[in-house]
Amino acid sequence: MPLASEVPAQAGSCRDACTTRRALAIDLGLAVACVGLGLLALTLGTMPVSLADAARALAGDAAAPVQLVVLDWRLPRILAALCAGSALGMAGALFQTLLRNPLGSPDVIGFDAGAFSGAILAMLAGAAASIVALASFAGGLLAGLIVYAAAGGGHVERNRLILIGIAVGAGFTALNDWLIFTAPLDSALIAASWKQGALAGVDRSRLAIGAAILLVLLPLGLACRRTMAALALGDDKAMSLGEPAGPARLRLGLTGLCLTAAATLIAGPVGFVALIAPHAARRLVGSAGLPLSTSALFGALFLLGSDCVARLLFAPRSLPVGAVTACLGGLYFVLLLRSRLRRGAES
Repeated sequence: MPLASEVPAQAGSCRDACTTRRALAIDLGLAVACVGLGLLALTLGTMPVSLADAARALAGDAAAPVQLVVLDWRLPRILAALCAGSALGMAGALFQTLLRNPLGSPDVIGFDAGAFSGAILAMLAGAAASIVALASFAGGLLAGLIVYAAAGGGHVERNRLILIGIAVGAGFTALNDWLIFTAPLDSALIAASWKQGALAGVDRSRLAIGAAILLVLLPLGLACRRTMAALALGDDKAMSLGEPAGPARLRLGLTGLCLTAAATLIAGPVGFVALIAPHAARRLVGSAGLPLSTSALFGALFLLGSDCVARLLFAPRSLPVGAVTACLGGLYFVLLLRSRLRRGAES
């Protein structure tokens, strides 16, 4: 018969096992939903394509017009949404854990705007796609350094950091608008479409580089699970578990910044995916922390679903996916703020 002191530990381990099984089942369901919605998205548009024709096009055995629509127009758009959405979902979970604030996503605190500033400067200078990718990472890192320094460096107060991040993001957004306004017409049109998250014109070279980078970054992000769990217990407990708070926070922050920069490189500064995905993932799994894999998969599904809405809502005209995520995310942001203000008033 177990001792009374062992009962809570056994109950806790049972709850952890149940949560893990639930998370795996939800991850599998989200992955299947991403594949299913991706296949459905191949058939949607002004030119209807059956699933059979889409499958033949993927196999290289369809008529030339179908091949063009499926492989050259729709498939890159779907892959861009899945890659950027997964990166943003995971980055949001990392930053919200790091800042211990549900509003602490990289788009809210301006890191995506900084990454886009670097990318657009390189693009307007005529740099190759690989240099544009490096410039995107440099811009995101610069935004992070500015926010960190302005918030007090080593004595950062998290709420203050978020407010300063919003201001720094607004500054980078103004810079981006000025760069587009002063650029030559052809470059300005490309940059403006990229800034709004218009996945219809996704650049294949940027998509290929971004996807290759994410093959490295996503596993690195998943490897941060232990660090996140340790930090959630407090700095002293994290130290006792072999996770010093300073290096642990730096690891989470740099990984989240790199994921944000990769997503921005692929799709532009798409807002609110990184804010919504971690909250939705936690509700689905029922865990105390933010599940990384579930956040990434939900982010991918959410961005792809938003792009399908953007394509169909005013067909034959297509909206930028950023407009759809902004509408949905803006409403969620207001509700989240209202909920926090109500809890603060009650306490």
